[in-house]
Amino acid sequence: MLFLIFLLLISPNIYAEKYRVFFKDKGEGEFYKGTKLFQLAENSISERSKTRRAKIFPKDSLVTSQDVPINPEYIKTIASQGAEIKLKLKWLNYIVIEIDSQKISKIQSLPFVKFVQKISNKVPRELLFNSVNQESKIDLKKEIFLNIAENLQYGESYNQLRMLAIDKLHSYGIFGEDVLLGILDSGFRWKTHKGLKNSNVVAEFDFLNIDTITGNEANDVPSQDGHGTMVFSIIAGFSPGKLIGSAPFANFALAKTESIPFESHFEEDCFASALEWFDSLGVDVVTSSLGYSQFDSTEISYDFDELDGKTTLVSAYANFAKRLGICLVASAGNKGPRDSTIQAPAEALSEIAIGAVAPTGDTVLKFSSRGPTGDGRIKPDFLAQGKSVISFSADNPDTLLYGSGTSVASPLFAGGVVCLLSAFEELTPDTVLSLLKSFASNKENPNNTLGWGIPDFFASAINYDILISNPITYSINNRQRIIFKAKYIYPIRKVNLFLKGESESDFKLHEMNYSEYYDLYYFDLNPNTGDSIFQYFVVAQSTDGPERRKPFYQNKTFVLKMGMESSNVNTILDTNYIRLSFFASENSSILYPTLLESSGELYFDTPTINSDWIKVVVVNLLGEVVFEKKFKTLPNRRFSDRLNLGSLPKGAYLFLIFRNEGNPDVLKFVKIY
Repeated sequence: MLFLIFLLLISPNIYAEKYRVFFKDKGEGEFYKGTKLFQLAENSISERSKTRRAKIFPKDSLVTSQDVPINPEYIKTIASQGAEIKLKLKWLNYIVIEIDSQKISKIQSLPFVKFVQKISNKVPRELLFNSVNQESKIDLKKEIFLNIAENLQYGESYNQLRMLAIDKLHSYGIFGEDVLLGILDSGFRWKTHKGLKNSNVVAEFDFLNIDTITGNEANDVPSQDGHGTMVFSIIAGFSPGKLIGSAPFANFALAKTESIPFESHFEEDCFASALEWFDSLGVDVVTSSLGYSQFDSTEISYDFDELDGKTTLVSAYANFAKRLGICLVASAGNKGPRDSTIQAPAEALSEIAIGAVAPTGDTVLKFSSRGPTGDGRIKPDFLAQGKSVISFSADNPDTLLYGSGTSVASPLFAGGVVCLLSAFEELTPDTVLSLLKSFASNKENPNNTLGWGIPDFFASAINYDILISNPITYSINNRQRIIFKAKYIYPIRKVNLFLKGESESDFKLHEMNYSEYYDLYYFDLNPNTGDSIFQYFVVAQSTDGPERRKPFYQNKTFVLKMGMESSNVNTILDTNYIRLSFFASENSSILYPTLLESSGELYFDTPTINSDWIKVVVVNLLGEVVFEKKFKTLPNRRFSDRLNLGSLPKGAYLFLIFRNEGNPDVLKFVKIY
C-alpha cells in the first residue's frame, strides 16, 4: 500500500503515453489567395523561405495548403481533455500528445479527429505524401580539374576537405556565406566552445524537451550533446592550425531531435517537426547524421520493403522538404558491409546519401552501409572521408577528436553543398545532385557500394558558371580596398565593379585591376563625395562570352562602410599582400621586403598613372638587367603583384618600374641570402 502511494506521489499520471492525433481538416473555409486560411499559411513562413521556394515554384504558388497551421481550436479542445501537447506538425496535419491512456478514447471520438495511434507505431502509408519532383539534368562544359594552393591553416583537417576539393572553393573565397544550414542531431554544446562560439547560429530548438536549449540539460545523459557537437564542428569549426570546417561562415539553425538512450518513433516526429521549422526559417540545406529502421523492443520497426524512399515518416517529410527547394544530405548508416543496409532517411528519394571512404580515398570502409534500397535504387549517392575525421570534443575545447562513421562523412559533404549554394544561389536540389554526379570519381559506373564516388566540388562549380568569391574588403589609410576572386573553365576577360554612394542615384562602372600572381581583382575606393556607405555589385565576363553578376539576383547588392574589414580577409589573403597595401601611398611605389631572403619573394605596389601597362626591370650594380617582366594594367589605378627572385645571387639591386610615359620609379633592395 505504501509503495502504491509513493508511485502516485512521484508520478501523478503513471498511465501517460504518447500518441499521434491526425485531423480531418484545418478548419472551415477554402484555401486560395485572399482567404483566411491562405493568410494564416503565408504568415507561417518567412520571406527567406519564399525566396528559396521561388527557385522551384511560380511566384503565385509559393504558399501551399500544407503551410496552414493546425487549427488552434482543435488543439485547445484536446488540451482540455488533459493532454500535454508535445509537437505540432502542419504538413501532415497532426499533433503529438502525452495523455493518460484511459482518456484517449475521448480524443478519438472528437468530430474533427481523423485518426489516433500510439507513438510506437509506424505512420500508415496512406497518410504520407506520395509525390516527389523528378531529377532534372543540366548541360555541362568540358571537365577541368585545377590545382590551387591553399592559404588557410587547416591543420589535420586538410585531407578531409581536400578529398572533396572544398579547400579550392575556400581559396576562391567561398566559405558558405549567406546560406542557412539546418542540422538535426542529439544536441550542440557550442556557446562556450572557443572553436564554435563565434559561429553564426541564428536559431536553435530542442524538440525533445520543447525549449531553446540544445546543449545538455539536467535530464540528459552526459553524452547527449557529444555527437551533435562533433557533427557541427566538422562544418562550422574554425581554429586555424587545427580545424577549419567545410562551411565555417554559413548561418546555422540547430535542432535537437535525437535521444541517445532510446530509439523511438518519437524521434521521427521530432525530425519531421524540425523540418517544418527549418522550412519556415528559410533553411537552404539540411544535414542529418541519424538513421532509423530498428527501434526499441516496445516499438514497431520498419521492414526492408518499407525502406523504399517514401514510406518512413522521416523520408516522407524529407521528400516534401525537397519539393519546397531544400537540399537534404544524410549519412548512409554504419550497417555495412552487407547489402541493403541503408537506413531512413538516407534511403529517401530526396536525400543525398553519403557513405564513408578511407582517408586515402581508395577504399570504402567496411561499416559503410550499402544499397540497394527497398525499391531497388542505387545508394549511397556519394562518398566522403569517414575515418580519422577531425572534429571538436564537446567536453574539452582543446581536444581534437578523430571520428569514424558515415556520421562524420555526411557533414563534410553538406558543407560542400552549402559552399556551392553560396557561390550559386540559384541552384535547386536537383541541379546540385546532377552537377555533382557529373564530376564524381565513379560517374561512369555507379553502384551500391560507391554510389557515384567522391565528387569534386570545385570542378562542379567552375564548370557550372563563373565562380566569383564573396567580397573581401579592408581599409588602407584613407582608401577602402575591394577584392574579388573569379574562376571559370575559360579565362576571365574582365571584372567590372558597379558602385553607388549613399548620396548618388546611379551606379558607376569601374573596371577592376587584376593581380596575376594572386589571381584576384581589386579596386581602391577613395570617395570624393563625402559618402561613407556604398552599395555595389560586380559582373565578371569570360573570354567565351558568358557574364555573371554577384550577387546573382538583380534586387540584391553588397553594402560597404568605409573603414570596415570583412571576416574573410585573413583566411584568403596572403599577409604580405595586406601589409604591402598598407604601406602604399597614393602616388608612390613601394617594395617589400627591402632585405630579400632565400625565398626570393618580393612584393611591389605602384600607381599606374595614365599607363595601361607597366614593366618591371631588375638591374645589378654592374648595370646588367637580371630580370624583366611586363604587366597589363588599367590607367589611373594602383597595381600590386609578387615576384620570385630566389635565383638571384647575393647583392644590391635596383628595381625599376616603367610606364608608357615619363621616367621610371627607382627602388632598391638587397638579396642577403
